[in-house]
Amino acid sequence: MKEKPLSARKKKILTLLVARYIATAQPVSSGDIKAMWTDGDISSATIRAELSTLEDMGYLSQPHVSAGRVPSSKAYRLYVETLPAVADKSVGSIADIRSYFDNKMGAVEDVVRTTAHIISDVTNYTSVIVVKNICDVIVKGIKLVDLGDDSALVVIVTDSGLIKDNVIELPKGMGSGYLDAACTMLNNIFAGKTIDQIKASRDNLDAELSEFKGILNDIIEVIERFSQSSADVYVHGTAKLLEHPEYAETDNAKNVLQVIDSKTQLTEIMTNDGEVEISVRIGKDEDGIDNCSIISARYKIGTEKEVHAGVIGPERMDYNKVIQVLKHLDEAIKSIDNDKKED
Repeated sequence: MKEKPLSARKKKILTLLVARYIATAQPVSSGDIKAMWTDGDISSATIRAELSTLEDMGYLSQPHVSAGRVPSSKAYRLYVETLPAVADKSVGSIADIRSYFDNKMGAVEDVVRTTAHIISDVTNYTSVIVVKNICDVIVKGIKLVDLGDDSALVVIVTDSGLIKDNVIELPKGMGSGYLDAACTMLNNIFAGKTIDQIKASRDNLDAELSEFKGILNDIIEVIERFSQSSADVYVHGTAKLLEHPEYAETDNAKNVLQVIDSKTQLTEIMTNDGEVEISVRIGKDEDGIDNCSIISARYKIGTEKEVHAGVIGPERMDYNKVIQVLKHLDEAIKSIDNDKKED
């Protein structure tokens, strides 16, 4: 059964409660809500009744019987969806963000590292930057190892390491010479090329190679899977996590730190936002981390680098501030690119 939309009064009470909890990390009482209420008069009894209903609906919980209430992941989601478009004055302007960068900075890595520092320093959360660097990877050679049963192990040597543990199927009934011929042909076609060049060659295979077209496509698919998971990851301000009371409990802190320590998990979490400009994931149910919120944005540096940048922190996060910082960074990075083009 579809849940009824919240009334304007319930939304306002919930918004005030979430904002108060973000600021204090303390359970919020009906007295706190009444003190913040500016839209006419409202009785404490009415606030208590609305808080009880919101708790029944899953927006709030009460740690102790006599304590105030705290928001759930569901409450944070509604809060984010109703954030005003007004910029947070504490963030500063795009020019202020741009001033963090050195005007003479040239290398992409310099921009990325500076971005990681800016995000963490301005928001006071742990920042994560994922750089998709597939254009730079060059294939040096390809080896096919016969596994029997019409299958082969593919080992691809690149300038940054090995792509291995990939098994492909071979055409039925091929003789022993087929694998050697295929291996020679693959190296002649792909060696010395970047992954992007190889991916682009799928539709340009010569007719005389039709016998090997199946294996060519399989190799390209292996390379595409690798390119989707290949990235450089930068983390800044990990210790800032421990400054938040949510991670005072060892288990909560350990859970987050384990994810931060895993390049593969971080890459997946920070880049699974599809075409969304700014992604907000709250809690584990939204493909994130339990008791955490993750806000990330996609940027372009130059024509080849795709960068995903954002923060990991408690669900009690200053969402408005983080989103404004990420938006300002987008403009700052674009201005750096424009300056380089003019030079």
